[in-house]
Amino acid sequence: MPYGSTQPEIEAGCLIMESNDNRSRKNDGGSKPDESGSGTSISASRHRWWMALATICLALLPFGILEIALRVFAPQSPQDATVDPYVDLQQLEPLFELDADANEWKIPQHRMNFFRPAVFSANKHDATKRIFVLGGSTVQGRPFSTETAFPIWLEMRLRAAFPDTDFEVVNVGGISYASYRVSKLVTEVLQHEPDAIVLYTGHNEFLEDREYGALLEAGAIQTWLASLSGKIRTVSWLQERFKPDTKPTSKMTTEVDARLDHVGGLEKYHRDPNWRHGVEQHFDSALFTMVTQIKKAEIPLWICMPACDLVNTPPFKVELASDLSKKQREEWQQAWVRASDAQLATSERLTACQQCLTIDPLDAGAHYVAGRLFYEQGDIPKATEHLKLARDFDVCPLRATTKIGQSVAEISKREKIPTIPTPILFDQRDANGNRLPDGIADPELFVDHLHPSIKGHQILGAAVADSMIQNGLFAGLSHSHDTQVLEQRYQALLKQHLAGLSEAYYARGKQRLKGLRLWAAGRAGQPWEHDQN
Repeated sequence: MPYGSTQPEIEAGCLIMESNDNRSRKNDGGSKPDESGSGTSISASRHRWWMALATICLALLPFGILEIALRVFAPQSPQDATVDPYVDLQQLEPLFELDADANEWKIPQHRMNFFRPAVFSANKHDATKRIFVLGGSTVQGRPFSTETAFPIWLEMRLRAAFPDTDFEVVNVGGISYASYRVSKLVTEVLQHEPDAIVLYTGHNEFLEDREYGALLEAGAIQTWLASLSGKIRTVSWLQERFKPDTKPTSKMTTEVDARLDHVGGLEKYHRDPNWRHGVEQHFDSALFTMVTQIKKAEIPLWICMPACDLVNTPPFKVELASDLSKKQREEWQQAWVRASDAQLATSERLTACQQCLTIDPLDAGAHYVAGRLFYEQGDIPKATEHLKLARDFDVCPLRATTKIGQSVAEISKREKIPTIPTPILFDQRDANGNRLPDGIADPELFVDHLHPSIKGHQILGAAVADSMIQNGLFAGLSHSHDTQVLEQRYQALLKQHLAGLSEAYYARGKQRLKGLRLWAAGRAGQPWEHDQN
């Protein structure tokens, strides 16, 4: 039987063969064939096809009726859709408060330890286009502030493209805010008539203490069901009725309580693969929840891939495997001394790094030294491999891991969300400073381990705006299609804005940067201790 043949086709073929046999018998003087035989076979084939289709439709009819009934009489509540199965977030209070006198929504003063002022009208005008940008302190613009963060450049780029339109780009970047806290902010801002939402999250997932207890890890089937639940009410209803009787084991504080905010916070970090994996799974769940919320509200969404410095940022904490013998530790120490000796030849140092990694493959320090040496040699593939492993095996992960980046990419692709490839945008020069991308984000576009420089923010803001324009977000608005005119307008707005910033603004940013570096090194207790992504 040929591949793909169906039973009706086979039977029809048999009837045609019989008709040919009848014709042969006629030529041989046999009896006259039934001239209606061919038409009968086609009619029979169609009858069988419709019968099969009717049977399938009849079998699916109860499910269709159930789906319609559940959507009408038992719709999924927004609260059920946004419950975090990993942590208890019920005590988190709304960010924006209504100023009745000014008729504006604004961030109150008591939240200024983690946010910067943001205001928008309680009554949105028809001509206003409102965009919320949510995430951590990269969104906020640290170590500087919102005046030079990428949302402001996004707004200016859109104003340059649509000079007759009133744009409100609201910066909702919270210092140290991880995805599960950002998710609560998404629920809130959806109530304020957004025309679009932008997410940049992923770097802060390891900052707060959480325990995952007996919660089941989402495997391939659970992930698939979670995806279906966002589209099929029957699936989400069954999940609500038959979900495991497990409760979040961690109740999150009203505001961020990062480990590094406390004296000795770095000491709380140890090698814990299970906890790390749980954090990465939690991020995947939180991001999918946000995407599902926003898509259900039919609000256009853009997601920025998290980017960080790989070249100039060594691991914040290195810890050897606890099961190494005394002899292995002595051998590792001898190899590490050679690997760290800048006076030795590169080949000898690389050999020593390999010896360290043979003893302990998860040695983040050895991966970093090897990555830097390969980077300086121009061997970018090997440099990239080791530098990413140094980031991923950092015992104190202050940068989004590879798995977190994969979650962003996979969910964005599966849900057809426009994605801003930040690491690629920041890859403009090679190790020698030549204008040639080499696969690694330029360290010069970061002021520390992950916060972009002002130039980096400008690149990112323009990229988000251009993506919105290219995807037809404001297709109904009149604007100039001349890219040269757009660029001239944008540069004029950019220069005017920068000219209005005082020297004190930059001085405060540099001061915060010093505090941030102390904080990341585990030396909490400074006035600027909260300045993290």
